[in-house]
Amino acid sequence: GQRLVDVLDIHWYPEAGANNSGGNWTRITDDSTDANVVAARLQAPRSLWDTSYTENSWISQWSTSGPIYLLPRLQTKINTHYPNTRMAITEYYYGGGDHISGGIAQADVLGIFGREGLFAATLWKLGGTSHSFIYGGFEMFRNYNGANGSFGNTSIEATNPNAQDYSVYASVDAGQPDRMVLVVINKTGTSRTAGIAVTHTNQFNVAEVYQLTSGNSQPQRVSDLNITLTNAFQYTMPAYSVTTIVLKP
Repeated sequence: GQRLVDVLDIHWYPEAGANNSGGNWTRITDDSTDANVVAARLQAPRSLWDTSYTENSWISQWSTSGPIYLLPRLQTKINTHYPNTRMAITEYYYGGGDHISGGIAQADVLGIFGREGLFAATLWKLGGTSHSFIYGGFEMFRNYNGANGSFGNTSIEATNPNAQDYSVYASVDAGQPDRMVLVVINKTGTSRTAGIAVTHTNQFNVAEVYQLTSGNSQPQRVSDLNITLTNAFQYTMPAYSVTTIVLKP
């Protein structure tokens, strides 16, 4: 009458990669900042959940014969064979430690882990970099203002019509309805304007904005946005960026 397994723990070092400019196959877990490898790194987090995305790796070619969608795939097996088992990924790494692509991938992965209900996750550093942008990706969720400003403790639905180019994650704090935190990601090399609409019983009037871009591996505060419509506004995402947006009354 006692559970024998509480958490299914796996390690996930993506096998996705691309031929670099010299024609050599390179995994995204490498330090490489080659444009082809960067492009593969930015898309690789989608293999954690997206049934419409097939990465370029031996896994998708020979094992899954298509999309990996790792976390939903495992959750289905858990539901079938041993319900209520939690999931953890206690070793993972997406490469590009000192490049904005590494920071974007890290932030994207954190958003996916939270949204998909992962019990625990642990970064396992590889390569020879200082991992400055990877740490920056963490800070966009856990220390965006340099004073332990954090993503909310309750994930809420956030939809986005173009998972190839953008990601968006949203949160609230239980018992604190006057604050909402969004993390939006631009995986393209050009600035893009996003229309953001929020459904909430409270009216938000100000958005504090913090950015992680190629210019600095630490979050940078930029000008606030005034929300003049009913919880709807436009925000121009810099090229290759992660932005934390804190909505307040």
